Amino acid sequence: MLYLALVIVPVLGWANASSRDWTVKLFGVLPYPALSPVGSSVGHEMGDIHGILAWVLLVLIGLHVAGALFHRLVLKDDVLQRMLP
Repeated sequence: MLYLALVIVPVLGWANASSRDWTVKLFGVLPYPALSPVGSSVGHEMGDIHGILAWVLLVLIGLHVAGALFHRLVLKDDVLQRMLP
C-alpha cells in the first residue's frame, strides 16, 4: 500500500495542478504535459482525493515506523536490523 500511495498521490496532484493551469516541472526545468484540461472538474476532484490520500500516506508511514519499533523494543527480534544495511 505504501508503494501504491507513493505513485498515486503525486499523479493526482499533477492532474489537479494541470486543471488549475499550474505548470509542473521536473527539477524546476522540464515541464510535464498536462494530465487534465484547464478548469476540469475531474481534475479539481483529483486534488481533493490527493489531499486525503496524502494524509493516508502519512498514517501508513507512521504505522510502518511504529511496527519496526515494536519489533525492536517489544519483541526484541532482529527485524529492524535486517532492514538496515
